[in-house]
Amino acid sequence: MQGVRLDVAAGQASAASIKGVVDEMQRIVTQIQKSAVSGRAGWDGRASTAFETTHTDWHAVAMKLQTALDEIEAKLTTGFRGYDDEDTTVASLLNGLMS
Repeated sequence: MQGVRLDVAAGQASAASIKGVVDEMQRIVTQIQKSAVSGRAGWDGRASTAFETTHTDWHAVAMKLQTALDEIEAKLTTGFRGYDDEDTTVASLLNGLMS
């Protein structure tokens, strides 16, 4: 019979590492947004308009990526925490049978 083997601590560490990457991605997107706004100051014309359109499109895609990364991080964190909680509960119940 095969059982589930899971290193919960390693999984939680991985989820924490991913959270760090997600947070860094958010900082980068925010910095790009600030730089783009700053770069547009005092710049007019067709090139400026084209830049604004391109940046707006890029930013929309970056926000979708950020949302996906946030969801992945949340699901990993919740999943590993839930597994650990459930495993502890089942172990307590089984240990209670021996008493």
